[in-house]
Amino acid sequence: MKIIFFVFLLFLFLNPTYSLNKVVAKEITNIQWKKSVAKGKKLFNFRETVTSPALGKKAWKITLLPKDCGRDNDGNYSDCKNNGKDAVVGHGGGDRARSEYSSSSKMFTGEKWMSVSIFIPQDFKSVEPVSTSLFQIYEWGKTNQQRHPRMMLRVKRGNLEPRYFAVNGMDSPGWVKKDLKIDDMRGKWTTIIFHANMTKDPLKGFVKMYVNGELYNDYEGRTGYGGKFYNKFGIYHSWISRWTEVYGEYPTQVVYYDNLFRTNSKKKLLKLIQN
Repeated sequence: MKIIFFVFLLFLFLNPTYSLNKVVAKEITNIQWKKSVAKGKKLFNFRETVTSPALGKKAWKITLLPKDCGRDNDGNYSDCKNNGKDAVVGHGGGDRARSEYSSSSKMFTGEKWMSVSIFIPQDFKSVEPVSTSLFQIYEWGKTNQQRHPRMMLRVKRGNLEPRYFAVNGMDSPGWVKKDLKIDDMRGKWTTIIFHANMTKDPLKGFVKMYVNGELYNDYEGRTGYGGKFYNKFGIYHSWISRWTEVYGEYPTQVVYYDNLFRTNSKKKLLKLIQN
């Protein structure tokens, strides 16, 4: 028994965030997350647990250093270098950077309710025309056609807006009822709820986006190609080569997250969300 206890203490010493993650997970999220494409990053520990700003006792702070790319822990995909095997764009990675977490260990299909609360700091600097995603619904299946982001919550033209990739090669903004401006989000929490039915049936698929209880965006149509789905959160930059000397020094970005929940019903989701 003493040996087992000693081994456990040694495990905690070598993995200082283990017990902390177990505690904060119930408050911040009900989803299991793992780092995405993070091997070799300059800032490997890009997630911090903070007490302020937070909706409850704690929240997560995500930091992306300038052009800080990594690669898969298993396999040969890399954000830093093209290897010719990227299912999304037809070539192998490169020109990207991210500090992002994935819930691919537990996928879903069909109708779900999802939430994410985002805090944009006052000094947040956009890297447009580089593409920036802060939250995703991603499809994964046996074929390349099934391996694509289906919704990316992106910084675009000064707004934070969902972009839908329901059909390969096409990008739809959905029905935009109201813009969600980055400047209006600075220095405060914004809670976003997605009610989605992820299906290849164009007559049954939809994604509705609510911001602080108000419908902001509505997409109807095919939302997938028959694969399974999972979420991603964090800061993800694509096409970083679009940033040139014209735009000045490439900035570090920081975004805070809370209320990372996914449930089968609106009632269950609202019970978890902290205001």
